[in-house]
Amino acid sequence: MSGCESLDGYEPEALAAAGVVIGGTDVPYPPMAVPRYKAVSGPNWALREMFLIAAPGYFSGPRQLNWMNAGLVRDGECWMSLTPGEIESQMPHLAAARGKVVVCGMGMGAMAYAVSARKAVERVVVVDRDPEVIAMFHQFAAFDTWPQRDKIDIVQADAREVRVDGVDFLYADIWPYYRMDCMVPDMQAIQGNIKAPRCGYWGQELDMVDRALSRGVAREDFSAAHVEAFIAETGLPLIGLEEPAYPELCRRASVNPAIGRNRRPMAEA
Repeated sequence: MSGCESLDGYEPEALAAAGVVIGGTDVPYPPMAVPRYKAVSGPNWALREMFLIAAPGYFSGPRQLNWMNAGLVRDGECWMSLTPGEIESQMPHLAAARGKVVVCGMGMGAMAYAVSARKAVERVVVVDRDPEVIAMFHQFAAFDTWPQRDKIDIVQADAREVRVDGVDFLYADIWPYYRMDCMVPDMQAIQGNIKAPRCGYWGQELDMVDRALSRGVAREDFSAAHVEAFIAETGLPLIGLEEPAYPELCRRASVNPAIGRNRRPMAEA
């Protein structure tokens, strides 16, 4: 494990069964425990092992990888992997997960594993619309062997249409790229059905800073007030400001050279 955050928040059996526990560099969030993976191929998707020596983080710079990377690939494009960039981008949401949690987007099941392994989480509903990804997930992540398996329900559905009652926290990661203009309206549709008191989505930090910059705010002046303004404008009860350093982390992510700076005016793939 890299990083200095405590592992006390994890269920001991789930932590012991994890394939690797990945911490952040200078990131004030719990490390992320992910399952063991094996390579699996399907008609459209494949889970592949990928050896990388180093890779950049989301909030931090490049770092060495002391674990075997894995990636979920479709048509030669990697939708998710265990790079520091992917892991760090999900850490604020992992830290916020409590009670009954909905995770929209199966991906590699890394977030499902980490969230369900947390002591503060009682139930996890994972939503994905692709039956092939769900079927492969049982194979490449050995889902039925997870110690916390009984905490988790999997629902095949479009995240923008699913309804789940009594949710305490909602997290969505259903998009292939950062900075997609459809993210906020998609998230509004998802939250409109689920009505969680707290929610978050992948890459929200970039959207927050980009929105402020488009209104003439200097990047170095981005602050908690601009996070609050984004929350008010979108109507989404987004997490983030529980961590005092969050505005600075947003600024860091927004200038990360590993993340494209251009907005993507395209529909969700």
